[in-house]
Amino acid sequence: MQCEICGLEIKGEAQYIKIGVSKLTVCKSCARHGTVVVVAEAGRTTEVKGSEQPQLARAKGKSRLYEQMDRDIEAGIENEEDYGRKIKEAREKAGLKQAELAKRINEKQSLLRKIENEEIIPGEGVRRKIERVLKPFLV
Repeated sequence: MQCEICGLEIKGEAQYIKIGVSKLTVCKSCARHGTVVVVAEAGRTTEVKGSEQPQLARAKGKSRLYEQMDRDIEAGIENEEDYGRKIKEAREKAGLKQAELAKRINEKQSLLRKIENEEIIPGEGVRRKIERVLKPFLV
């Protein structure tokens, strides 16, 4: 059997993962690209915690995008467009330039620029770092 991501022959036990709505049979090294799914005897599937979500909004499936929007609503952010604008406003209130904030959160300035320009939705780790630094200035 071949891995549906890298194409290599699967040695040992195959892994079953879910990426968006697609379910794939993959090798152990490619399993990190999705959410591991365990197939039960009755044909039911159970999801197991997978790797961190991709950061690019375009790379997210619809279901992941909706999950992100739900988290934003719980955090008091109405939609993902508001997130970039709120980050920019908070950064400016704090008197920081993009380069300064990027250095404080140990990320590239280009990533911060893309977040503020609403080109991408930040992953959970980046979001926590930004909110840690700008928390007093977030509306």
